[in-house]
Amino acid sequence: MSMTPPPPERDAVLGSYADALTAFRGFGLTAADWDVLTPCGEWNLLDLSGHLLAIARYYHRLLDAAEAGHHLEGLPRGGQLAAMNARDLRDLVEPTGDERMEFFLELASAHLQRLQRVDWKVILGDWSGLGPLTVGQHSGVAIGEWHVHAWDMARSFGAEHRPSDPVVVAEGNRVVRNVSYQGDPWQALLRAYGRDPNWTAVPR
Repeated sequence: MSMTPPPPERDAVLGSYADALTAFRGFGLTAADWDVLTPCGEWNLLDLSGHLLAIARYYHRLLDAAEAGHHLEGLPRGGQLAAMNARDLRDLVEPTGDERMEFFLELASAHLQRLQRVDWKVILGDWSGLGPLTVGQHSGVAIGEWHVHAWDMARSFGAEHRPSDPVVVAEGNRVVRNVSYQGDPWQALLRAYGRDPNWTAVPR
C-alpha cells in the first residue's frame, strides 16, 4: 500500500488547475517565436508546447483506464518517463506551436471537467518504484506540472508566472518530489523540478 501523503483539499487542487490554464491562455498565443529556448532542459517553446499536449493526452489515457476499472500499472518514472516524453514529442502530428497550445488547452480543460466528476479516491495508476496513486494524489502532482511549465513558458519570453496559491501546488507535489518546507514554497518547487529560479531568457 502506498505511504504517500494525501493531496490538499479537492477544491483547492481543482482551483489551482484552473489557475494554471488561465495563465497559459494569458500568454501562450503571444509567443511569436517558437524557437526561443526555455528553462526546461534543451527544449524550445515549440518543444514545450508539444510536451504539454502530449502530457494532457497521457492524463486522459490514465483516467480512461481508471474509470474503466483497469488502472494502468508499471507506469514510468525517472529515465523511463523522460524516454516516454521524448517519444511522445517526436510522434506528435501537430506541427506548430499555436496548434499545440490550442489542442493542449482544449484537452486540459476537458480533463479538469472530468476531475470535477470522478471519484477522488479511485486508484489512477501504479507507478514503478512508487506504487499506486489515487486520482486526488495525481491531481496534486498535475498542478505542479502545469504551473512549472507555465513558469518555463513565461520566462522564455521575459515574463513571470507564479501560482495564486503556491502552498497548494507544493503540497500536492510532495507525493512524488522532495519539496522543501523551508522558505518560499514556489521557489522550493521550482528547484524540486530541477529549475534555476534565477533563469532568464537569453537576449536576442
